[in-house]
Amino acid sequence: MRGVEFRSERLLVRTPIRGDGARYARYYVRNREFLQAFSPTFDAGMFSASEWEASIPIIQQHFVNGSAARFVLVEDDDIIGVANLTQMTRSPSHSAILGYTLSEQHQGRGLMGLALTDVVQWAFQMRNLHRISANYMPRNERSGRLLRRLGFQVEGYARDYLLINGVWEDHVLSALANPDWKV
Repeated sequence: MRGVEFRSERLLVRTPIRGDGARYARYYVRNREFLQAFSPTFDAGMFSASEWEASIPIIQQHFVNGSAARFVLVEDDDIIGVANLTQMTRSPSHSAILGYTLSEQHQGRGLMGLALTDVVQWAFQMRNLHRISANYMPRNERSGRLLRRLGFQVEGYARDYLLINGVWEDHVLSALANPDWKV
């Protein structure tokens, strides 16, 4: 599979490759408590290098067929975050849903903003998406500020939108449209 890579002096953002299973598992083990508050209840597979390794060919196939694009944020050969475009569709909506997480120790350094700028630009230019949605829990103010900085506009509020850590959570709905979309 021919993946994608964005490199800056501060960060490497790339699609997952064989051998990332252990990196994924370490990321989730290290950040389990921090991420669980904002995530669906984790199952044991989130912490298993072999289960992650087995999922990489599937992740790569989704990238190739255009149904999803998953990225890892890498620093010092370790995954420190993820950014995922899922539910990618073509006509008539030409859209995707953006999700992302960043390790607790890397918060507040601007790394997710750098990564998402590249991911969004790639999605608009290379996949010609018209719209990317990103939704966040109202109490996750940091995520809301990040999305606003990236140009996402709040479009609504959904009560009991997603089952997060065993509780139905409200979400602020936001989206960004591609100003250069082409038919």
